[in-house]
Amino acid sequence: MRILVNDFSGHPFQIQLSRKLARAGHTVLHTYFSANNTPKGSTSALEHDPPNFAIEGLKIAGEFKKHSVRSRVFGDLAYGNVASARVRQFRPDVVLSSNMPLDAQRLLLRAVRDVNARLVFWLQDLLSVGIEFALRKKRVPFAGCVGLFYRRLEQRLLRASDAVVCIAPEFHSVMEKWRIGSSKTFVIENWAPLDEVTPRPRNTAWAKEQGLAGKFCFMYSGTLGMKHSPELLLQLARHFQAREEVVTAVIAEGPGADWLRRNAHQVRPGALVLLPFQPYDRLSEVLASSDVLITLLDRDGGAFAVPSKTLAYLCAGRPLLVCAPECNLAARIVQRALAGETVPPDRPQSLLEAAGRMLQSESLRQRYAANARSYAEKTFQIEEVTERFLEVFHFALGKRSYACSAPNDSMPLHAVTDAKAQTRIVAIPVEVNALGGISHNPSS
Repeated sequence: MRILVNDFSGHPFQIQLSRKLARAGHTVLHTYFSANNTPKGSTSALEHDPPNFAIEGLKIAGEFKKHSVRSRVFGDLAYGNVASARVRQFRPDVVLSSNMPLDAQRLLLRAVRDVNARLVFWLQDLLSVGIEFALRKKRVPFAGCVGLFYRRLEQRLLRASDAVVCIAPEFHSVMEKWRIGSSKTFVIENWAPLDEVTPRPRNTAWAKEQGLAGKFCFMYSGTLGMKHSPELLLQLARHFQAREEVVTAVIAEGPGADWLRRNAHQVRPGALVLLPFQPYDRLSEVLASSDVLITLLDRDGGAFAVPSKTLAYLCAGRPLLVCAPECNLAARIVQRALAGETVPPDRPQSLLEAAGRMLQSESLRQRYAANARSYAEKTFQIEEVTERFLEVFHFALGKRSYACSAPNDSMPLHAVTDAKAQTRIVAIPVEVNALGGISHNPSS
């Protein structure tokens, strides 16, 4: 089978899946957007990568400004065109698309149909809900109208996809509300690479480089948007600023990180340490330099986001402090694993009290840490995850079994000439002529 995995973000676990699919005998091309400033996985070729696997960071002409509304739309369309060109060159049997902006996904769907392939929509977030949420936060005029446009687009793209993979069962109610049936939707929860994020001793070389050795460190690591309530990190640092042995470390980029940098003067120097994203090959070392790892998500954001950083935290074998809605999957996983404490996002005092309990009790932290790694080892088995995705691909292809090598596997893996070129849901007939003439045949 020829498989193209397109992850706009370049996250670690999507790349791990692609490598595993290739080792299972499939010809796999993994693409991601190199200019998207998010924490990325192992994007370079590894010594043990098989010859039937390639990973490519796709580029667009011009600068990509992720948080500029006008620039973002043009950037998303440009990436959609580049990714679509790569689909037409590679000619896969199946495209698995993750974290893809909706404008870009529309173009990708057209390319998938052009090469008679099948599209599996990997639903990581309800993007249209997130778009409206972000625009309202910025007080952009007509945010509701824009949200409605993208909500209708997202619904059409989901209906036109040959299969949908949701990362949380909570998405089911939304699918039903959007009148998308259940016959082609699958639930596969996210995971993190066990062999890439491993427990390490507390005082790492990285901790010594950053002046964190010998300190008690609350740590947040990952993208920090405004939906992550960065003000809570500032309150945490302020709450413990009288204790010089306690530090709040934030390794992040994004609007929330920018907000923290502007407001860091409100706490004692040294109480709040702000750092940019660190190299992926040092992630285990970075996370091991903490005593408590923090996940934040506000109540509105909890409706459409499941922070995958929480899953890497579990692999690292550190206690977790999660401030998120109780219904959010990240909070429920930590409760299920007995790997830390969860508090509601609209009660800052509860966060500070939980942090105080964890600071005072080493035995409590040790118990949470052991449970965290144990849960990860039992749950994040890439072999099982890969089999589940293959079942989805077989469904999308209309088959129950599929040979590892399809006839067109003889086509070259590297066919690109210019990388810089400018649960289940019933297939419902859909016309998207206003969005570029896309149509979907439910019998395909």
